[in-house]
Amino acid sequence: MNNLLRHRLYFISNEKDWIIFIHGIGGNSRTFSLQLKAFKNHFNILMPDLRGHGLSKNMPGPESGKYSLEFISKDIIRLMDYHKIEKANFIGCSFGASLIRILEVENPQRFKSIILTGAVLKIKTSFYLLLKLGRYLSPYVNNHFLYILVAYFIMPYRNHRKSRQLFIKTSKDISRREYALWLAILEEVKLRMDGLFYEPFISKSVLLISGNEDHAFLEDCLNYCSENQRVNMTVLKNCGHLSSIEKYEEFNTLALQFLQKEETKHVGS
Repeated sequence: MNNLLRHRLYFISNEKDWIIFIHGIGGNSRTFSLQLKAFKNHFNILMPDLRGHGLSKNMPGPESGKYSLEFISKDIIRLMDYHKIEKANFIGCSFGASLIRILEVENPQRFKSIILTGAVLKIKTSFYLLLKLGRYLSPYVNNHFLYILVAYFIMPYRNHRKSRQLFIKTSKDISRREYALWLAILEEVKLRMDGLFYEPFISKSVLLISGNEDHAFLEDCLNYCSENQRVNMTVLKNCGHLSSIEKYEEFNTLALQFLQKEETKHVGS
């Protein structure tokens, strides 16, 4: 249990499909609180806090003393195995979307469908340099300062205020040690995501929901979908990086319709 991610679980029955929500770096499972009421009567729900985030603090680290994408991914699979979840629908935001992308390549048999908001399908050089700067400055400045910079970089407008404030608030709980461990996998994440950008999703059921003001990541999502037309995409107006917060009612409606449509397909096949 010491090596198991802390999480929230809402179980209806074995006949219901599972949804696993994956938050981004600096967030926690409560990032998806606005989805809980809409989804919990239709699906079994698992909401983990990633290592070092939320309640998943002070967990035993790897023998190498360093995190890797493989190590982080195994946390999710271990949690699924613990709860005997063979297959699930995954919903992720921001870096959580990147983690889902990588997880699907390594464990395609565990996926039913994928819904991503604020999807980071590729890491732009400007964003990469900002995070790299934060890594170099980490011994000299308060680690929370970088989270504030990132929040204003990816969510700069007045109507992004709710998402930005939530990110800044939840990131206060990240320790300096965890901050350094997560930043250390930055180069690996960039290499993996840049490579996967030219590969299709394995799952046939993928939906991207982006805001038209997500200036950091929208362009890459649009370019990806133009080359991979099997991926469904909806762009919401007057919305920034996290549609699941800023336009949560629209996000919930779109996501539920998509999941129920996919469920009908599987039943009919």
